[in-house]
Amino acid sequence: MKQSSVHKRHHCYRQFVFLALACTGVGATAQGTTGEKQLPNLAPVTITSERERPDGPVEGYVARRSGSATKTDIPLIESPQSISVISRDQMEDRGSQGLTEAVTYSPGIYTDNRASSSVIDSNNTEIRGFSAADATYRNGTQRQAGLPYDSPVEVYGLERIEILRGPASMLYGQGQPGGVINMVSKQPTAEPFAEVGIEYGSDNHRQLTGDVSDALNSEGTLRYRLTGLVQESDSHIDYVNDDRVYVAPALTWEPDADTRLTLLAHYQKNETRYPWSAFPREGTKEPSEHGRIPDSRYIGEPSFDRYDAEEQSVEMLLDQQLTDSIAFHQNLRYRTIEYDVLDTFRDYFGPYLQPDGRTLNRDNRARFDEGDTLTSDTRFIIDANTGPVDHQFLVGVDYKTLTYDTRDSGFMNGLDKTLDLYDPNYGGDFSTPSSFETSRTEADQLGVYVQDHLKFGQRWAATLGSRYDDVSEETDSGSEDQSEFSHRAGLVYLAPGGFAPYASYSESFSPQYGSDSVTGESYDPVTASQYEAGLRYQPDDQLLSASIAAFRIERDNELVEDPNNSTRSIQIGETRSEGVELGLNAELTGGWKGTLAYTYQNVEVVESGGEGATNGKQLSEKPQHLAKAWIDYTVQSGRLQGLGIGTGVRYTGTSWADADNTIKYPASTQVDASVSYDLADTSFQLSVNNLFDEQPIYCSGRSADSICEYGVPRSIVASITHQLF
Repeated sequence: MKQSSVHKRHHCYRQFVFLALACTGVGATAQGTTGEKQLPNLAPVTITSERERPDGPVEGYVARRSGSATKTDIPLIESPQSISVISRDQMEDRGSQGLTEAVTYSPGIYTDNRASSSVIDSNNTEIRGFSAADATYRNGTQRQAGLPYDSPVEVYGLERIEILRGPASMLYGQGQPGGVINMVSKQPTAEPFAEVGIEYGSDNHRQLTGDVSDALNSEGTLRYRLTGLVQESDSHIDYVNDDRVYVAPALTWEPDADTRLTLLAHYQKNETRYPWSAFPREGTKEPSEHGRIPDSRYIGEPSFDRYDAEEQSVEMLLDQQLTDSIAFHQNLRYRTIEYDVLDTFRDYFGPYLQPDGRTLNRDNRARFDEGDTLTSDTRFIIDANTGPVDHQFLVGVDYKTLTYDTRDSGFMNGLDKTLDLYDPNYGGDFSTPSSFETSRTEADQLGVYVQDHLKFGQRWAATLGSRYDDVSEETDSGSEDQSEFSHRAGLVYLAPGGFAPYASYSESFSPQYGSDSVTGESYDPVTASQYEAGLRYQPDDQLLSASIAAFRIERDNELVEDPNNSTRSIQIGETRSEGVELGLNAELTGGWKGTLAYTYQNVEVVESGGEGATNGKQLSEKPQHLAKAWIDYTVQSGRLQGLGIGTGVRYTGTSWADADNTIKYPASTQVDASVSYDLADTSFQLSVNNLFDEQPIYCSGRSADSICEYGVPRSIVASITHQLF
């Protein structure tokens, strides 16, 4: 939904400091009919505008500060690594309904276009060719680490999203080398506002939203915010619903300029079903004697299946300026999630399709999981000076703990669970099992890190950092400990005119539990390193931010099959991702604004082990070319003032469907669009994803029974938002 000008003013934090008026006793004289009158001289009135906070809102499309790249408050142009900031305005202009839609226009991001993609949005998102399944962070700390399932992200509760690309273990500990997605929650605002909104769209999508913030005392030092929504929706797949409730209260206490304490909480409940699909090539990609399988076909069992997730979170953000040169920051969050996953899917243990070409063999299972996570990031920022060099030292301790309990039925075979793909008859012998295998996992990570951001005069900035992590995991079968050092170094030249060439090196690690079946030695963590060089352009006098970066990531110590012993796994696997990214965010005169992104990536296997059949091959489902552009125009004057039109194009190139690189998934070009109209207090918007209903079919092979899946079809959402004050 578009924001009105009133709401946008509320999004820009402002402080007004008025100096006391003082009479000097010596004033100017004014002539009047009754004689001279002495007028006092007044002290000057100083009005200051608080600059953009790295954890606060961004007005428009162009951010100038970010906390994700260094965990300090430095200008984004001084960051030594590629980073993108997606503002609230961008999300609303595009009508983003989830995390996937919010990040898809960013450089280096690939989002799976298939309709059967996981309901957990980070699971079908990749950064520079590597999974983002465990890469989502909220306010600087990880949402979860190690849970096989989770709940989707509610983007209505976010102020901004920051994507740090490349290995980031020096700041964030264990993780994949693609990078991190840090989501910043909405917080209480300096100015009061309130809005309500309604949405209606395709597949009976209905949503009610509300967001209000105000002061709780006359001084304005205690402020609150309450954000929430209720959604009921179907989907284009039969029997798959998408219902959710989200409530997020927040409280900020800011007694003075040196202290800021924010308490955040949220409750979210999601009810849906997994949209599994497994359609043969004949009947989807090619004709079949039985006809065509519709893209709405559900292969599960409606009376049995469900995916219900319920999460609760409480969080504290403390910022304290201890002295003129020392600041203290504490991020602490407790999060608990419970989910019930009962699903029915194609048979993975034998032929999934019977010889008649229409009968699907199915399995099902049930699992009930509970996960509790505690994350804490405590850091000191120390400003110091050594001659011509200004230092900003960062010293931090990062702690995470996870407790995870599961009850899993395993695959339940033996019953007649077939389904006619052309004429389904649901309601077979499905019931919740009475016996489960239970397991418990406890994992901890303790990291200590140091970083120095050095400024040499006005032209050079360098960032150097190191971190040590100790990671442990305890399961029913035993416990293991691993440790790893991670480093990062970067150099930026701040050239005149807003240009900033830079180069950096960074590392990441991911624990690898288990041991060598022959030697008995524990596996080492999977490690990765990246070399990156780029150029940023962000002039002071324009709302413009552009960047180009070249990168090379090598991930080592991957577990692969021993060439001489098929029952043994050894750590010789290596994957390489290298490429070039371009990004642009701009706001031009006359109501124009937009984003542009292009990525070329080549993700290939360097060493696979076994017979080496895939050595030198590209990894499957890694498109080499990704191009996206979004342009938005709003009429600034005249009778049509407030009318906005936005359109975007997303191109995804071909990718290999198999490890041997013999068959490709098709390329796709999709167009998104929005039309909006802003009145003084009310805005209307119509958003369309995949305007021309471009729906490729993705097949894993060329045989008649190769598994195929449909792409995501067109969706339409209309919304009305009203500003109450």
